Amino acid sequence: MQKNKKQFYITELHMGDDGLEDYSDHSGPFTLNKARKIMERLMKGNDPWVNPYAMTIRGPRHMNGYGHNTEFYSHREDR
Repeated sequence: MQKNKKQFYITELHMGDDGLEDYSDHSGPFTLNKARKIMERLMKGNDPWVNPYAMTIRGPRHMNGYGHNTEFYSHREDR
């Protein structure tokens, strides 16, 4: 995986009773660093129409720190 390629999206998660039901891409593609900066602005923003806790970064599948194969990335650079 190349983190400097534009292959990361800002995604809204649609959660249901049984967990993740669906997701929709709101913007992208971006590089991972650019997507993390956008997520940081979403977390700090006061827009009543955006729930920043339902937003995430989606990209190519990778193994996360817990050993799970996932397509979702942390908004923090240290993870």
